[in-house]
Amino acid sequence: MSRSLLRLTTFLCLLLTGTGLLSGTVQAQTLVIAQVSDRPKKDFKQLRPMAQHIAAQLAEFGFDRAEVQLYRSADDLIAAARSGQVHWISETPYTAARLVREANCRALAQKWKNGQPRYQTLIYTRSDAPIHTLSDLIGQRIAFEHPDSFSSYYLPRRLLEQAGLTLSALEHASDPVPPGTVGYLFSRNEKNNALWVDKGLVAAGALNDGDWEADTRVPTAIRARLRVLHRSDYYPRAFELVTPAMPAAAAEKMQQLLLAMNSTSHPALLARYENTEAFATVSDDDRRFLSSLTALDDTAHTAASGEAAQR
Repeated sequence: MSRSLLRLTTFLCLLLTGTGLLSGTVQAQTLVIAQVSDRPKKDFKQLRPMAQHIAAQLAEFGFDRAEVQLYRSADDLIAAARSGQVHWISETPYTAARLVREANCRALAQKWKNGQPRYQTLIYTRSDAPIHTLSDLIGQRIAFEHPDSFSSYYLPRRLLEQAGLTLSALEHASDPVPPGTVGYLFSRNEKNNALWVDKGLVAAGALNDGDWEADTRVPTAIRARLRVLHRSDYYPRAFELVTPAMPAAAAEKMQQLLLAMNSTSHPALLARYENTEAFATVSDDDRRFLSSLTALDDTAHTAASGEAAQR
């Protein structure tokens, strides 16, 4: 063997050993958990302990540490999932549905976030308001929480549209509402949502029942001056998903770990993880539910395209 060939062979052996292909070891990597967030400091503190715990249990797959990545919008999160930047995502139903469809993610478990296996949307108004049906909101303003919120934007918007109402986006609470429509704007958090209704800045608000009943989000004194106008059906609270970047064997192990955890076996860890009580199996009904959310988007898009063509 020539000296140059020997050098090349030695280099390739060292390279293969370093990547673990000859030694049988798995290259170390960081387990990345992600979420849409407009409260990064709070969400980072909530997600990191759980991510570190799971990473330690997945050492056999090469994960030796954990990292939290937070994104400003669902679009940014979906792009990160597509490009392989994240492995694990914890999200509410609509964003989860988009991740399944647009980034080929897979739902591993239901998450009983804030102790809720399921939750519903409440559309509410002031107790003394002359508003008694959804149709009474025509010409009025409603506050949603955030454009990526399932319970405080996607679902209440769908409820209003299914009732035959047309919505118009507003920049400010003082903006005029286009005739024959319901104007909407975003409060950015739960407390603002209730305060705006209480102070008369908007005629109605939308929150999930867990936020509605939490004194830290809707103080008792304010809630006493408000009245629920409409309640939705109940829907799964949240989902744990993996992206295509997560090896299949690691995803299976992670699913087993999550489903075995509850507030008795890991009380402190789950309490920090967005006050999670337990994880549950994702049923066929849950998968159909996630598919139905994006199917509604297809219907809306087709209708909008048809209207544009007619114009």
